[in-house]
Amino acid sequence: MRTVANAPDPTAPGFRRLSYGLFCWLIRTPPVLRGIGWLLRLWPFAGGLFGLVARAHAVKGVLTRPKSFSSTAHAPDLVAGDYLIAMDPGPTYDADRKLLGARLEFLKDVEAVADREAQRLIAELMQARDRPVFDLIDDYLTWIAFRAISPVFGEAADKLAVGAGDIHDQGLTRQYFMEIRYVAGQLLGGRSSPIEMRGRAELCGDALRARVSAAAVDIRRSWDVDLPSAAIERNALGLTWVSHPVTVQSAALVLQELLSRPGVYRALRSRAAEIEASEVWQDDKFRKYVRDHVLELMRFRPIFPLLARDVPRDTELETGARRNAQCRGGTTVTMWSIGALFDPHAVANSRQFCPHRDWGNQESLRYLVFGYGDRQCPAKEYALNIITSGLVGFLTLPEVRLAHDDGKAIEYDGPLMSRMRVRFAKQA
Repeated sequence: MRTVANAPDPTAPGFRRLSYGLFCWLIRTPPVLRGIGWLLRLWPFAGGLFGLVARAHAVKGVLTRPKSFSSTAHAPDLVAGDYLIAMDPGPTYDADRKLLGARLEFLKDVEAVADREAQRLIAELMQARDRPVFDLIDDYLTWIAFRAISPVFGEAADKLAVGAGDIHDQGLTRQYFMEIRYVAGQLLGGRSSPIEMRGRAELCGDALRARVSAAAVDIRRSWDVDLPSAAIERNALGLTWVSHPVTVQSAALVLQELLSRPGVYRALRSRAAEIEASEVWQDDKFRKYVRDHVLELMRFRPIFPLLARDVPRDTELETGARRNAQCRGGTTVTMWSIGALFDPHAVANSRQFCPHRDWGNQESLRYLVFGYGDRQCPAKEYALNIITSGLVGFLTLPEVRLAHDDGKAIEYDGPLMSRMRVRFAKQA
């Protein structure tokens, strides 16, 4: 097992499990996080005492000072090895970012690929309408993201997913999905994770490293770059567990928030029904309409509502209070990013669900769910296209409801959603 901790855990096991349970509950309950964000905006001096910021301009200030507030806060939770997300600026970061940019160029057709896969899956679901329950994650979102992102790995994509097995064996591919989900889940759970969760993530990280190593020749041939093997494997590994599970989880949260708003859901379905079934995928105006809803749904239920940053040296933290807070080197700052997204000083009518609001000079804040400034996710547009395709397809289905009468409709594995069971409304 790969160990990433540099010192023994000083927290008692019982207290750690309790705190982890509380953390998971908070992550799953955005209204509570928004309420805490409101308090932190109301009393920013109190947040400053504990290194917490929630006002929009303060959160943006932290994210635009990478030398004072470092992304290395994520490093202990990268159980599969180093990656861009936890690097400070420097030669390695610059080289890896350039390689990532080159690989993302292969996603230029991501919208068309995601649309085709969504249409295929929708057809399968419609053919099996007598099936009482289906899972929006395992039976739908997971496969759309997988097909859409696969061109990043070129001809090595199938070997990464199934090794030497049959590329049509969904069991092998689902095992790959499980491994990357657990590795990504450790990033979200972070330092609050109990030892058994971290151990599972580390084992999956080791399995992923073995997959990438076994496919190294295929990856190098596919990428055709003059880089050391370690650099290629590091980036291939990072792309496996960041791109797919984060996109799938974001899409699942979008659908969860949408289903919790039946009026919005029905209005979107009605809008889709006004368009010819054969044209709904080519209607740019409708797609933009859906994309605006995706961004607003993500604002209410972001995948990373909290973001941590290391403080490498003594500095000051602007919280929005009259005086800046003093930050000692070696500590950590937490940004209540969900609070920033509901800051009424930056977002007009912030409590209202309004997909088409005019963001004015705060347009960049709209994408805070993807980070901000130079460290914003470089693949945000691709992820948005994939999620939008998934939602467009979902809207062409007959009305669905969460399958509450068949056990838990939504199940969680730590902070991540693992199941979202639904049924067609007329069968409910």
